[in-house]
Formats: sequence, structure tokens, C-alpha cells
Amino acid sequence: MSKKGELQVDTYKEYKELLSKTYDKAVDCLLQKYGPAQDDYFREKSYQRFMAGEIKNITKGKFSRTDEGLYCHHIDEKNYLNISDQSFVKTNKISFDYQRKDRLVYCNLIEHTILHVLISKETSSEFGYLGYEVFLKPIIEEWYIEKKIPYPQWMKTCYDKSFLTPEESVHILKEMQKTLGMSYFSTPYEFHEKKRRTIEEVKATKRKWEEEDKKRTIEAKEEEIRMIKKKTEEFYQTYPKFKELNISFDTPRQKVIAMLFDCKYSDIYQSKKEFDLVMKPIIKDKLLKELYTALESS
Repeated sequence: MSKKGELQVDTYKEYKELLSKTYDKAVDCLLQKYGPAQDDYFREKSYQRFMAGEIKNITKGKFSRTDEGLYCHHIDEKNYLNISDQSFVKTNKISFDYQRKDRLVYCNLIEHTILHVLISKETSSEFGYLGYEVFLKPIIEEWYIEKKIPYPQWMKTCYDKSFLTPEESVHILKEMQKTLGMSYFSTPYEFHEKKRRTIEEVKATKRKWEEEDKKRTIEAKEEEIRMIKKKTEEFYQTYPKFKELNISFDTPRQKVIAMLFDCKYSDIYQSKKEFDLVMKPIIKDKLLKELYTALESS
């Protein structure tokens, strides 16, 4: 497949034919195309030790062919989720039989995506769809429609192996979506327009949230001011003389103690510190009331 010009007729035909097959037939086709795996996905002894809780991680086999731009796919993903995830296999007690080399198949990115589409189709999206929708389809869109060349090198090799133009990518994805009974964009322009609108909608929603949050903050502040004003008015209705002395409901306790000491208790206690210790159990409201009474009597 060339990076220039239109998708080769034979290659597109091959993808369409793969999409039209059953999952098992598609796997057989890819086994013939790329050959069987030469090693298990995990080392069997390491796998069993991990399952027994003796070690924290499983040693992988020498199955990888990413240097050729190929992914390794577990054939039994039609029946199980996340067979390559060691935490999942332990939780679900997945047999090592599903990790053996005869249960692996190689494929490029597009073929890998097609396998997941076929699994999803045949299992009513119980299996395969999550990998397709969350992982594989977004990679095709990012690499080939958005033209974001991946890194590190092994990804770049996979990128080159199944390179598609933006137009080709949209066409192939549209066929995949059609296989699943869903629609897709007809052109890269439609894809980018949808993404642009989505970004604008997200930005607009974010602005709306920020404006609403700002409004709520202002309203809360205004309500706080109203409450303080109301409380202050009620306080001075109860203690009118305090207004002249600049004493309010939020005057610090220490200041009230000091004034009460000077006004009433300087002859009884040796110091304000001693008086403060004695007054510890008394709430400030009672201290204010006593101070006001003392001031009225003086």
C-alpha cells in the first residue's frame, strides 16, 4: 500500500472480504497470511506462579512482531475480555490454554480492528466492541484522519504497515460501522467538522459552568453581606451602646475579656490572663451581655 494515491483495489477488496467473513474464517485467513505464532503469549511456569500468588508479574513469551508492524491478537477474545491483562486473568482464573501460541494470530491495525468488529457483531457487542470503540477506532482516526504520527518507534512501524490516507480511513471505518449497524462520516471534512463542533460545545459548556459558578459566588457573597448586615442591626438593637464603642457580634473574644476585666473585674483578679482562664467556660454571648450590663452601670 502506498502513502500516495488511492487505496489499492486489492487491499481494499481484502479488507472488505475480511469484514464479510465470520470471525473464525477471518482468523484462519490471517493465520495463513502471517503464519502462526512461534511462542506462547506468557511463559507457562511464570503464569502458574503468578496465578498461585508467588510472583507479582508474568513473564511474556517472545511472540511480538511489532518490528514488522503487526499486532498479536488473542483468538479467544471472542469468549473472554482482556485475556492479555494479568490482573484480569488472575481475577477470572483464565486458563493458560488461552495464552498458548496456537491461540494467537497476527494482524495489522486495520485487520485487528476488523477482528474486533466481527467479534462485536457475533456476540452482540458483549465482547470486542469495547476494544474497537475505545482503543482501535480512535487510533485509526488519530493516526490517519488527524494525521498524528505516533511515537515510539514500534508504533511508527505499525503506523507505516497499515498506512491509509484520511479518505481511505473514513471509507474503511464507514464499512466497519455499517457491519455493526451504525453510521459514520462520509468524508474527512465531516469528521473534522464534527470534532470542531464538539470542541466548541465543550468550550461553551465550560464557559457556561464558569459563568454560573461566578454568579453563584457573587450571590453567595451578597447573601453573606446581607446576613452580616441583618445580624449587625439586630446586635445593635439589643446593645445600642456597643455601636459607639465599636463593639460588634464578631469582636474578638480577647477584646471582650479585656474590656470586661477593665470595667468590672480589675479589683478581683490580678491580671487579664488570670481572668481569661477563669472565663474559659463562658460563651462569648454571655460575656457580651455581662459587659453591656457593666457599661450601663458605670
